[in-house]
Amino acid sequence: MKELVGVSLVVIGFLGSCSPYRITRNQADKAATWSAYQTFAFVDTNRIEPSPGASYQATVEQIKKAVATELTNRGYQQTSDNPDLLVNIGAVVNEKTQTRQTTIYEAPIYTGQRRYRWQSQEVPVGTYQEGTVNLHIVDAQRNALIWDVAVSSVLAKKGVTSAQIDDAVHKVFARFPGRR
Repeated sequence: MKELVGVSLVVIGFLGSCSPYRITRNQADKAATWSAYQTFAFVDTNRIEPSPGASYQATVEQIKKAVATELTNRGYQQTSDNPDLLVNIGAVVNEKTQTRQTTIYEAPIYTGQRRYRWQSQEVPVGTYQEGTVNLHIVDAQRNALIWDVAVSSVLAKKGVTSAQIDDAVHKVFARFPGRR
């Protein structure tokens, strides 16, 4: 249950407006013949147990809608009957610790033996959550991954709008190796 809450947070905070996002992975199969692909469908994720919450599903549906719009704009047609491409969306949240380096001005005042030594060190100052959304496009006939892209962002405490999701997916698809 705790993992589903975390995954829900990444999708809800997907590319929050307060934080810039970064594309952490963008790998394409150079042998893929993009002109041969005509149709696409999303991988069925309803088999995941336990079933995710309503807000998670709503946000994933918004991401799917944005991805479908980008693919349709590039000439691909969405179908449920024997698609050429399968699209899979994944999400993960990692707890990160923010640190800073100590300075000599923070060293304790010391009088005494000569063996005293001060060394700079990393000290924790806070924690935050970083979310990553993965998008995999698979050649359905060969069952081969042909585009793998990941987008990471520090998650904002407030939710994200549909317009922000649409804009983020549009920017990710600027690097899409298929038809333009």
